[in-house]
Amino acid sequence: MQAEVFITQTEGGFVEISVVKSGLSSGAAHKYETVEKAKAVLLAFGFDSALVDRQLRSVLETPPHALLRLPVAEIPDDVLTSLGFTAAAFTAA
Repeated sequence: MQAEVFITQTEGGFVEISVVKSGLSSGAAHKYETVEKAKAVLLAFGFDSALVDRQLRSVLETPPHALLRLPVAEIPDDVLTSLGFTAAAFTAA
């Protein structure tokens, strides 16, 4: 599915990844305790390693809850499901 991916740092220092199906206003999100775990998820989505490193470095330098947007990506449904990214909105559209 074509999706928008956002990352943010939470107050507790977790990295949160949100996936929103293109054309929708909400989707699924997960928090990761370490940058390495978040990086593994973003790489599984098919993003370039250099882009992921830049974006994660940036998100850690911004205040908590500031969203950084990654480029729109085509992420296979089975990859999303295997990583726990499921939302009613994904199937409703």
